[in-house]
Amino acid sequence: MGWQTNRILETIGTATGGTQSINYNLEAIEALMVTLQADVADGIRPPNSTTGGTGPTDFTSTSYGTIATASTGRLGCTIFNSGPGNLHVMLGTATASTSVFTARLSAGDYYEVPFNYTGLIGGIFATAGTAEVTQLS
Repeated sequence: MGWQTNRILETIGTATGGTQSINYNLEAIEALMVTLQADVADGIRPPNSTTGGTGPTDFTSTSYGTIATASTGRLGCTIFNSGPGNLHVMLGTATASTSVFTARLSAGDYYEVPFNYTGLIGGIFATAGTAEVTQLS
């Protein structure tokens, strides 16, 4: 959808003056609407906007723990490792360990959970550490 939208917007920008410009723009807008309707029918949805969130909250566990519970209302989640230890993050119900994980965040690393992921987020610090977790809704 992205390249199609950009192409349509580029051509709209090049149209100039008068009735011809209006008709040209309407045709391009109609084409964009057809594309968006097809994407929605295929299960692709346009980006959501966020108006709120929770956090940041601290996660400090050196044994497996829940970073964020599953939430159908979550649009996004960010994790920033502000402490010295490595944080091992696991998406899903499997238990994270220092050898089984989705992402490893070293000190100062930032991780954005994939867009539209609403499942459980767990983690474990290899040694003492702190992570700042913000959920967007």
